[in-house]
Amino acid sequence: MSLVIYTDADQFDEVVRPLLLREEAENNLPLGLLDQIRTGRYEDPFLAVYKEGETIHAVFVRTPPHYLIVTVFDYDKVAAIGQAMWEYTEEKSLRLPGFIGNTMAVEPLAEFWSEKTQKPYEVNMRQRIYKLQSINDIEISQGRMELADEKDIELVTEWLQGFTEDTPETPIPKEDARKRAAEMVEEDSVFLWKVDGVPVSMARQARKTDNGVTVNFVYTPRDCRRKGYGRSVVAKLSEKLLQTNQFCTLYTDLDNPTSNKIYMEIGYEPVCDSKMINL
Repeated sequence: MSLVIYTDADQFDEVVRPLLLREEAENNLPLGLLDQIRTGRYEDPFLAVYKEGETIHAVFVRTPPHYLIVTVFDYDKVAAIGQAMWEYTEEKSLRLPGFIGNTMAVEPLAEFWSEKTQKPYEVNMRQRIYKLQSINDIEISQGRMELADEKDIELVTEWLQGFTEDTPETPIPKEDARKRAAEMVEEDSVFLWKVDGVPVSMARQARKTDNGVTVNFVYTPRDCRRKGYGRSVVAKLSEKLLQTNQFCTLYTDLDNPTSNKIYMEIGYEPVCDSKMINL
């Protein structure tokens, strides 16, 4: 049994993609991130598998300084997986900020880590991954969906900051938010819900996998909430994406029951629970 580190992203992709695609919706994050790594978007990614003989039991993807994304295929192996990763980090004097992945994998892994470090871990966010294959017949609010363009960059910047402030994620400085907003608008990935020409909500087409696509950055400013705008923009964007993809996925914050209810009304179905854990 051993932890195998890869420095060639294409070689790593060839090895792990068939395994990750077995549960494509659940693994949308490592799959989508791996595609971006292969284009050279991230420097010094950490790519590894845990294997016994020729059998791979876990896949790890990380783009420093972010969380280690953990995918485990055999939960009975979590203790051995944790031991192998612990020994590697000790040998390399590497400090991991945290884990993200299926709750059944990252929770026992975090408990193992806590025993080793003698420090408690902290659950940063309890999430649920949803999958959509067909849209329910729901009421759509007043307004229409439009693609954001250059004139909307300042608004998207403000709403990106609002989005991070509403979640346990680290708040994003305005300069970073503006850069990110400009990138997303240039990618034609941000969609606004407008009423009488005024933007009232947004959603984004994010990372793609082989057969699916993720929806994220769903945000409605406080003075426009409880009017169905968020549900409408997600429904219409998802409907558009299903024209060229077999399914859509999204992550929700389990501590926000309203958003979970709204997505299920649209037709999104739970796949698994996921956690972001600080070590």
